[in-house]
Amino acid sequence: MKTFYIVFTSIVLNFNNVFTSVLDLTNAEWTVSNKNESIKISGSVPGGVYTDLHKASVIGDILSGFNDVLTRWVAHDTWTYTGKFNVNESQLNSLVAHMVFEGLDTVAYIELNDHPIGTTNNMFVRYVFDVKQQLKLGENQLTVVFESPIKVANSRSEKYFTAPACVPDQYNGECHANQLRKMQASFAWDWGPAFPSVGFWKPVTIEFYNNIIMRSVTTHIEKDDAFWYIKITAHIESSRNKKDIKSYMSASLKLEGNQKYIIGKDLDINTNDDGTSKADLSMTISQNIVKLWWPNGYGDQALYDLDVYLSTINDGEISHKHLQIGFRTIELVEEDATKYLGNTTAGQGLTFYFKVNGYPLFMKGSNWIPAHILPELGSDRKRIDDLLTAAKDVHTSMIRVWGGGVYESDYFYRRCDQLGILVWQDFQFACAMYPIDTEFLNSVKTEVEQTVVRLQHHPSIALWAGNNENEAALRGNWYTRPQEFQRYKEEYIKLYVETIQPIVKSLDPGRRYLVSSPSNGLESEREGYIANNPYDAHYGDTHYYNYMADNWNLNIYPLTRFASEYGVQSLPSISTLKTATQDPKDLSFDSVFIRHRQHLPNGFTYMKQQIGKRLKLDENDTKYFEKFVFYSQISQAMSVKAETEFYRQNQATWHTMGVMYWQLNDVWQAPSWSSIEYGGKWKMLHYYAKSFLAPVLVSPRLLLSGDVDVYLLNDRFVPIVNGEITVDIFNFSSLIPIRSQTYVVQAEPLRSTKQNISINLWNEPNKEEIFVKFSLKADGITSSPFNFVFPKSLKDAVGLKEPRIQISVSKRTEGRPDNGLQYNVDIRVDTIVLFLWLETNTNDGHFENNGFIVTQPHIRVKYTSKTNLTPTELEKLITYQYYIN
Repeated sequence: MKTFYIVFTSIVLNFNNVFTSVLDLTNAEWTVSNKNESIKISGSVPGGVYTDLHKASVIGDILSGFNDVLTRWVAHDTWTYTGKFNVNESQLNSLVAHMVFEGLDTVAYIELNDHPIGTTNNMFVRYVFDVKQQLKLGENQLTVVFESPIKVANSRSEKYFTAPACVPDQYNGECHANQLRKMQASFAWDWGPAFPSVGFWKPVTIEFYNNIIMRSVTTHIEKDDAFWYIKITAHIESSRNKKDIKSYMSASLKLEGNQKYIIGKDLDINTNDDGTSKADLSMTISQNIVKLWWPNGYGDQALYDLDVYLSTINDGEISHKHLQIGFRTIELVEEDATKYLGNTTAGQGLTFYFKVNGYPLFMKGSNWIPAHILPELGSDRKRIDDLLTAAKDVHTSMIRVWGGGVYESDYFYRRCDQLGILVWQDFQFACAMYPIDTEFLNSVKTEVEQTVVRLQHHPSIALWAGNNENEAALRGNWYTRPQEFQRYKEEYIKLYVETIQPIVKSLDPGRRYLVSSPSNGLESEREGYIANNPYDAHYGDTHYYNYMADNWNLNIYPLTRFASEYGVQSLPSISTLKTATQDPKDLSFDSVFIRHRQHLPNGFTYMKQQIGKRLKLDENDTKYFEKFVFYSQISQAMSVKAETEFYRQNQATWHTMGVMYWQLNDVWQAPSWSSIEYGGKWKMLHYYAKSFLAPVLVSPRLLLSGDVDVYLLNDRFVPIVNGEITVDIFNFSSLIPIRSQTYVVQAEPLRSTKQNISINLWNEPNKEEIFVKFSLKADGITSSPFNFVFPKSLKDAVGLKEPRIQISVSKRTEGRPDNGLQYNVDIRVDTIVLFLWLETNTNDGHFENNGFIVTQPHIRVKYTSKTNLTPTELEKLITYQYYIN
């Protein structure tokens, strides 16, 4: 076998042969009909039955009113998609014809020209069927019959019952989602409705070729001294009849300075019984000709084009894959904590932090749920761009793709690569025990293998986690009885340890596989994979929710090495709620509509209690509901701010090294934990995340003693030397501080540093009349957010006055239309204003910051608009709210 390679040249590969042919069935003539054919409409691929029924005006907007329940009949029926398409003589003469279903949701029976070709039972699996014998010249007919997922789940549960039986009644959902390899949240969740859709949620194609096709490419990249070593693996498919194929594999990697590394070799491919095979190439790259890929906030995201070709010797048929790779190292470090914290209580146990390119980085971000409750709409590129860009804008360096949704589109992960957002990727198992019958496990094996192979090359993938909360659920008997523990433990190990783990480790040995999240990591493994206390603060990651405590108080939160889930609810804005109802009477706590949208048991009670701990709201106020919405967003923003800063401060004392609040996005207009409303509007929480996740932040903690500890958080690679923190004490009634003091401060790089600053508010007279403002100036830091301490609850604040607020707008710059137009919004006030909230009631623009604690007579904020407005027009659109008791 001969091999050649050419290093660092500008040679371009020239192929004069024919690439494999693909027939995309997106534009086939599709129809959809139900079981008794009382409904027959046009269909779409990719698409789904709810989408198609809405387009045909059979059903209304699924997210309006009570349509999540009123349209549930759809999921109880059987739906048949029929597509007609043409095949030409050249295609028919190909030796291989494979029909590829990238994603069918979920249980389906497939016929081609009245001949059975296969069945499916997993929406996360790509199915490939040999249709060479069933195709004919001219018109062909593909028929896919989708069974009701609700009925299939119930039927399977009768054979393989696995806890829990159903979701809580408040979810208005369906039972036994854990029986299907389907988006778990499609049967309802505490933040979303049930829409158990069926359909082609991804494309379907027919591949015509004569020999082999390259299905996927994986890259294993390792660093050793001054070189990067790359192993490129082509995952190859052919027909079952092909056994010995002579071919040529080559790869071209574009490097810095317009250089290329080209390598290739002859192959003698022997396919397996199922027609699959693998082939490898290796490259060695000097570190001097590539740049490192860094997470957002820590450096640039250098990506390099890799093209891999596979051509057959006899006829020169070519298969090609293009991907972008990044050069970075990542390691989840779980080692003796005494190394960092000494022989203290904090030093017991293990660390849990990510080291990227040799540096221990504090990870900051949130949790991602599906971008839409209908999976075929979740891959919309604009929706993905808007959400991921919004995450990047608030300093997100890591996002967790939660285990009750879907494995996201290729575009999603490419954008994470480009934006520098690391992905904590859960496998799609959440909040349930799962069956382990042979059919289920075999389907899971294929799902995991395909998922890892598809996503492995992305530099943004940080780790794999087997499930969401199932270790904690099993240990805590969330869904089971104590006497069933041993059964479910054995099944848990069978699924996540014996089935999934070996596949991940074999296909992606360079990344950590966590069996569960939350988990004690290595310690859970040592304890037989189900730790006695999966929430042990000395190990791993934790999830924490407490709706009874005062969540503005930093002292109530538990210690952790890594906070991978936490949060509180709020309502979406009135303008967003109005997109779900046309009836003004629905915008009231007395309405059935609002209660229907709240899926968290006792959710409004918790929300009301949280607001009442810090803010004053009169139930007899004529604008009570509008203010409740606004105050719920204040409460949510301040609560998540407090908890996040607690964890960031504890980098110094407990080696806490990550925060990902729950949750980034929404799937409908309802109460939830999100920081971005359905439709894209930022809640106050998302604006506040821009501050509490900032790279440099003064972060105070008011202790029960009345002392204020002050931390300087520095997520940069350089120290802060001789910076100045100014502490201003204000009366609520005046824009002039009653006293100020400045302290010289230092901070090490990539550290949280407690400062030698003495502030005590215990003996401060009239604490209900004052608050404290913190600001920072330091060389090399262009901006650092202000921070505040309120010694008493704001419901007890004395001295707040009704402000006079003047707002004027001037256009600042005109960028490219896709970037939007920028305006200067000038705000003038005559007194302290708390939580000044600006709105335009449009999703065509956003403010740079919002929810201001105004302590100056004039502030300026930028507004970016996708619509070309005059300053006067924008000025008229702006409304505002603020807190006053």
